[in-house]
Amino acid sequence: MSSQRIPQIAAVMGSSTAGGAYVPAMSDESVIVRGNGTIFLGGPPLVKAATGEEVTAEELGGADVHSRISGVTDHYALNDEHALAICRSIVSNLNRRKYIPWDITAPEPPRYDPDELYGIIPLDARKSYDVREVIARLVDGSKFHEFKALYGTTLICGFARLMGYPVGIIANNGILFSESALKATHFIELCAQRQTPLIFLQNITGFMVGRQYEQGGIAKDGAKMVMAVANAPVPRFTVIIGGSFGAGNYAMCGRAYAPRQLWMWPNAHIFDPRDTRTVLALGIAASLNAPMPDTPFGVFRM
Repeated sequence: MSSQRIPQIAAVMGSSTAGGAYVPAMSDESVIVRGNGTIFLGGPPLVKAATGEEVTAEELGGADVHSRISGVTDHYALNDEHALAICRSIVSNLNRRKYIPWDITAPEPPRYDPDELYGIIPLDARKSYDVREVIARLVDGSKFHEFKALYGTTLICGFARLMGYPVGIIANNGILFSESALKATHFIELCAQRQTPLIFLQNITGFMVGRQYEQGGIAKDGAKMVMAVANAPVPRFTVIIGGSFGAGNYAMCGRAYAPRQLWMWPNAHIFDPRDTRTVLALGIAASLNAPMPDTPFGVFRM
């Protein structure tokens, strides 16, 4: 990571022993907390067994030893809060610039209160709802420029702003058909060309099955969508707002397709829907620390 110019900062707030001792030793800058932090290749019991020397953990590898004598650590912290403050100061001096390929506007709260999400999501997961109602409570000003609104209507695609960042949103509004997959493929290509981050809102039982659909080439059309999801070089973020099953999980950028971050709503027992807008914006901001490669393909209409 160091050879790739990825900054590494260690805060030793407890014991860092054996192989773990190399983490702060190999970091760009390391902080150790007085009285709590210790770094040693072998702890007091091992030292006694190996050499007969009796020594305390603090004497062997405490903050004073490594900040004043060995030089293993670079910063001496009085407590955990002080250590974190030092880490922030280190970050402020990294001299790194984010590459921002977009015009970022001033954040605008949604016109519709995110607290209303609790009333939109039905208690019975088998009941349907319009995912546009969710989108309206996530995006800036509740403004959503929908793409191909009359085609492949079980999948909603469109452009919006989230905390000022431009985003492309792909959200399930039912089962996936061939038309839905082709629509998504076209939309993903547009976002890739424009270097627009993608947000997937998953509530999917999968692709449609049956003779008519197999003969119509749903596997081929679904493969196009999966291919686009897998290869789009823009930051991708996934929020599971309902079910996530079968190949639908693949097509909607599930864990195996390496979204930058993936979250789940309380029906999966993880986090509060009202936090979705905030965590997505933080994720987009964090993604700017990595370069965004050029898109290797053009836009082909579906």
